[in-house]
Amino acid sequence: MTKRKNGVEGIDDGALKKRITSEKSDGRPWSELPMDLLGDISRKLNLVDHLAFGGVCRSWRMSALASERDVIASQPPLVVLPSVSADKVLSLYNIFEENTYQIELPTFASKECCGLSSGYLVFQDRKGQDELWLINPITRHELKFPTPPTNISHATITSPTTPSDSSIVALSKDFVRLLFYRPSDDKWTIYKTPEPKCFYADIIVFKGQVYVLTCNGKIWNLRLQSDASLTLFAVCDNPVRCSTILRRFSFQYRPNVFLVASDDELLMVNFRVFTRPKIFKVDLQTRKGVVTNTLGDKALFIADMSRALISNPTKWGGRNNCIYALDYYLDPIYVLSLEGKILQTLKDTGSSSCRKCTFHSSYWYFPNKCFHVDFLNEN
Repeated sequence: MTKRKNGVEGIDDGALKKRITSEKSDGRPWSELPMDLLGDISRKLNLVDHLAFGGVCRSWRMSALASERDVIASQPPLVVLPSVSADKVLSLYNIFEENTYQIELPTFASKECCGLSSGYLVFQDRKGQDELWLINPITRHELKFPTPPTNISHATITSPTTPSDSSIVALSKDFVRLLFYRPSDDKWTIYKTPEPKCFYADIIVFKGQVYVLTCNGKIWNLRLQSDASLTLFAVCDNPVRCSTILRRFSFQYRPNVFLVASDDELLMVNFRVFTRPKIFKVDLQTRKGVVTNTLGDKALFIADMSRALISNPTKWGGRNNCIYALDYYLDPIYVLSLEGKILQTLKDTGSSSCRKCTFHSSYWYFPNKCFHVDFLNEN
């Protein structure tokens, strides 16, 4: 005979309380809901609700982890809103649902965001004294790199294997230096601009290669092997149209030309708000950029240091073949046609009042890139 506890044979106090609670509620405890049902529920949640869902109990957390990649990959681009006072809270705005989510992070006081890469926010110390700190606000994974020799304005990470083996490539804040740091290095390497009277404009990793854009419409291939090199890769048609893409405001240059990629194509875009953009599709075989006048079922999401070519935004209630623009000098979010005409005006982001904030202007954050690290092809 089994031992009796509380007068009930074979049942201890905890089990008895659990049974009584279940009987009183006339159903199973929430923690014992079937896993397939929990999976169906978790896949229908928005990003922040999904994170909260995983914090309820062990079974819910297991269900959330199982569906995490699918849920995050299905999220639309979110806007990182600037903040004057918060030093621990990241505010993300969903333009399609018109909801603002808040995610608590380790303090980033005295730091400023200088880039976004593979789901990581890149923070540098305002005084240039501390390490570069990267954190993925969704997975909470962190990376650190040595203090760069100068303040940077844009950075991207890339890895031959895992994020912990990542290299980082960045542009200096004045856009005249290209910097990179590899796990095997003891210091940063600096490349000045490859041609006179030229500025760097952007960096991207596409199909295992690091490409660097200069303001004259030329695309360079940066090789990060032991014998690192920067060589000319492609030239876009009529590069003179791209030669005056830098504008000066408050003693800062801001590039108006950039690289953007989807899984299958690389674009160079010359863009200013309210003017007709010029979009080049880069052919990796001929190494030339040819003007294209359509994005098909895709849309460009553009901000100062983050951009992406997103397929079928109509699934969130958005538009195809257009540009969603967050501009450094303007507060609203504009939806623009490829002729530069305003199709829609969205939320006022408050960027103009936050020039000295951690997030001094609004950026696009792409949840679908949280589990995507740009891997290098070393061949």
